[in-house]
Amino acid sequence: MCRLLVLVLLMFCPVSLFAQEESETLVIANSKAWKPFSFINAQGQPDGILIDYWREYSRVTGTQIEFLLLDWNDSIEAVKEGRADVHAGLLWSIDRDEILDFSQPIMTIDTQLFVSQKLLMTDVNYLLSGEHDFKLGVVEGGFEHTYAKNNYPYINLVVFRNNAELIEGAFEGDIDAFVADLQVANFYLHTPKSNRQFTSVKHLYSGVLRPAVAESNDVLLLQLAKGLVKITDEAKQKVFSRWMYIETVYPNFLVPILFAIAVIAIISYMIVLRMAVRSKTHELEHANKELKYLSQTDQLTGLSNRYHFYNQFSDRVSKGGKVCVMLFDIDDFKSINDTYGHQVGDVVIRAVGEAVSYVTEKQHLIGRIGGEEFAVVAIQLTVKQAEDLAEQLCESVRQLVIFEDNRRVSVSLGCAYYHQSSEEISLSDADHLMYQAKANGKDQVVLKEFYTQ
Repeated sequence: MCRLLVLVLLMFCPVSLFAQEESETLVIANSKAWKPFSFINAQGQPDGILIDYWREYSRVTGTQIEFLLLDWNDSIEAVKEGRADVHAGLLWSIDRDEILDFSQPIMTIDTQLFVSQKLLMTDVNYLLSGEHDFKLGVVEGGFEHTYAKNNYPYINLVVFRNNAELIEGAFEGDIDAFVADLQVANFYLHTPKSNRQFTSVKHLYSGVLRPAVAESNDVLLLQLAKGLVKITDEAKQKVFSRWMYIETVYPNFLVPILFAIAVIAIISYMIVLRMAVRSKTHELEHANKELKYLSQTDQLTGLSNRYHFYNQFSDRVSKGGKVCVMLFDIDDFKSINDTYGHQVGDVVIRAVGEAVSYVTEKQHLIGRIGGEEFAVVAIQLTVKQAEDLAEQLCESVRQLVIFEDNRRVSVSLGCAYYHQSSEEISLSDADHLMYQAKANGKDQVVLKEFYTQ
């Protein structure tokens, strides 16, 4: 965790430190048959969303790039073994995190279950139970492969090397269903060969595609972070728009196809509708969860934002029992901004937020309530436990390594310990104690006990 933290902290280090690495050619790996994200086109050239995205990276950074498109699992192994420098984009997972380090998000993908038309009358949960010879196709090494094994352990999985072979197997009748990204399916199912044999019946998950490098390649990860932020939102939208609407509309030959399957469509309409409503409900619930998270979270640190912290504060301090309220800010933060710039200032704030999360517990209320100001509320701690937590927090910040000139980061912390909860408790006492810590020389804790009525 500490190594990843240092990586993030170094993100805005001087460009000259990595000038040599940025001049070298990067080998970018991904799948050779993952339309529309990456594939080899009819001319034998790399093509797709991620291909265009990395070409834009090359344009804005001046970095030379080459593409190495393989079967999906081989593309991950290529990065792990050093045959490629970067994986163009994939979902994070625990297994992948053990061999790769991930960079910032590129785009979100939606993955769904596609079932043969002949099984539309069958309950989806029964199909996924594994209580029959139902065959589900997945791509070897893909996130959907791990997802299917973990969530449907008894189902009969048929593994394909890439998406093109997966879809071909579906058309040939080798499998009864398959798991694929919605964007991918749109490029294969609206063709004469598909004859609308498969229909989406269940949304499985949404995820964020991120670039990745081999584990511990911190220099390259930093180089990518510095370069990817140069790609503008307008450039990203131009890339995405070019591909997201290709072959996703009904082609001319779909009318006779629809006529041929009209009888099946009428019989299965109510079942498909029910499945679609269930899928959309799941998507809406997922979207609501994301919106709730965004409304409560400080985007720079991942902690509670000011609104959420104050919304929870009164409830926490009035529940009964002992209450500990801590308030602290970063020492000499204005000097940091003036000396190194506001981007580095943001890195410092993010790093302090990580340090706070590292030493506090999940049940504590932790928030960034101002520019460089943070607060923590903990209940049912003894005085000694509260003092230890405050000291650990300060020490965790002291351990941060950010600046090349060995400048250290520290905080001054005020800790107000209340032997009895009360609705009258506020941040005022902790605020006075924090300023006392600053007056005493900074980089320290000042704790005071209060006996409320």
